[in-house]
This record gives sequence, C-alpha cells and structure tokens, in this order.
Amino acid sequence: MRGYGTPNVYHRDNKWKYINNLVKKKKIGILALQETHLTDERREQIEQRYAQRLKIFISTDPENPTGQGGVAVVLNKELARTDTTKSIEIVPGRALLVEVQWHKEEKIAILAIYAPNVTGSDGKENAKLWKDSGMIDRWPAHNDPEEAIEALDELKIKFNLKDEWRNTHPGEKRYTYIQTATNSQSRLDRIYIAKQLQQTTGEWKIEPSGIPNADHSLTLVQVAHKKAPKIGKGWWTVPAFLLKDKGFLEKHDSIMERTMTDNPQIIWHELKTDILGEARRNDCPPNSTKIAGPHHRNGQSLA
Repeated sequence: MRGYGTPNVYHRDNKWKYINNLVKKKKIGILALQETHLTDERREQIEQRYAQRLKIFISTDPENPTGQGGVAVVLNKELARTDTTKSIEIVPGRALLVEVQWHKEEKIAILAIYAPNVTGSDGKENAKLWKDSGMIDRWPAHNDPEEAIEALDELKIKFNLKDEWRNTHPGEKRYTYIQTATNSQSRLDRIYIAKQLQQTTGEWKIEPSGIPNADHSLTLVQVAHKKAPKIGKGWWTVPAFLLKDKGFLEKHDSIMERTMTDNPQIIWHELKTDILGEARRNDCPPNSTKIAGPHHRNGQSLA
C-alpha cells in the first residue's frame, strides 16, 4: 500500500475508498495487504465507514505503527464469513495468520507477510521471515543472499507450498514492483499455495491495483473448494443494452407489436402444439409394437 495515505477516511483520496471499490469490482473474497501503517483506531474508522463490506484484521509495527510496516487481511463480507474468523499474530507488523471458515466445517488459512528488504549480500533480517527470489523473477537478473533463499525454501518444504503462478507460467516474465531509481523490476508479490489446493486454483493475474501511490501491482488467484460444483458460463442472454438500442428495436419492431390474437405467447403456444402433434403422429414406427410399463432408470421401457 505504501502507507495509509490521507488520514481522513472520508476524504475522496483516502486509499481505503479505493480498496473498498477494488474488493467490490474484482469480487475479492480475501485481500492481503502490506505496509499498511494501520492502528486499531484507524481500523475501527475504516470498518465503520465501510461496514457493509469490509472486515479487517491487522498486525502493527510495534515501534512505529503509523510510519512503517504493518500487514492486514481484509475480508469481503459479501463473499466470506467473518463471524467465525480467527487471527494470530506471528511476527508483529510482519506476519499475520487468518483462519476463515470456507466450506461447511472446513477452514482456509491465509498467512500475510511483509518481509524485510535484502541488500546485495545481507539477508540476515530477511531470513527470519522469508522472501523468495530467483533470476527469472528479477531484472536485471540476480539472486539474493543464500541465507534468505534457504530460509524461505525451508518454510516451503515444511508446509508443502508452491509458487503456483510460476508453475502456471513457467517461462513468463512478469513483475510486480519497479524500482524507480534504478529501473530494476522484481516479482516480489507472490501467493504460495498448499499442495492440497494447487489443483483447484486458476485465473492467475498480475495487474495494477488502482490504489493511489501504491508501488506494487496486485496478484490475484481464484481458489475453489475441491467439492464445489463446476459452474459454467451459463445461458447466453440478450445484452440489456440492446433492449434500449433504437436501431435494434426498429429492426425487430414486429416482435414488440402485440394483439390479443397475435403475440409471442400465442405464436409459441401454436408452435409447441404443432411439434407435439407431429411427434405423437410419428411416435409408433410401422410394423412395431408398443409395450406399456414402468420406466426404468436408464430410459428403457419394461413390461
């Protein structure tokens, strides 16, 4: 987020107005935020302002909560349950675990992390948390200190986590952060997925967040429950805007003219009657015998 921004939550440029709109527009159920600079007072003001949609869990920097660090997990009340959600602060201002009820009694755990920066040779502070790197995900290409890489690798192995965006796009170069001073680019913002969820993720995207002054792009993923029914694109319908389009309506004005004896319902009824009548007349082929009896499940008729 690059900080809280305008202090007044009702100000038109306040960042949380954009976050609320982002969650609504993108239909985001769970949003992890870093560098939030939140306090309990600010959280309460935001939740009061956007009470219809946002529920926020935070972890603040213990030394300078309004000036550095801070992580948050935002739940969209329209898409996620909030009454049974639990949060655990792992590292103050750096790591926050939130457990959300997902499907029936099952829960999904989200760990939001804001890891310390690393220098070219020093990764000691970073190694206390984790921050992945890799030559394909940086431009100019380079690796980070081994201690930082090893610390994250150990965590990924322990919890069987995978960078599923990279697994889905094995050779693609996409970046979420640009260092303006050097014009170097990195894919720093990642979502690691546990093994049991890797087969049900999709719709991976990296795109601008639209939050003012935020210097990182947004990483998005859709996670489905393994027992969830598959939902297709649905029935095609005439776009609503065409029903108000003058040219479209004039071309098909006959459809709109109605009388008691000539209207779409009458035409549709007569068509169905004709089809059913023709079907009944051809129901029994020549030289065949119809056997009446209860219908079996597989559609066969039995005597």
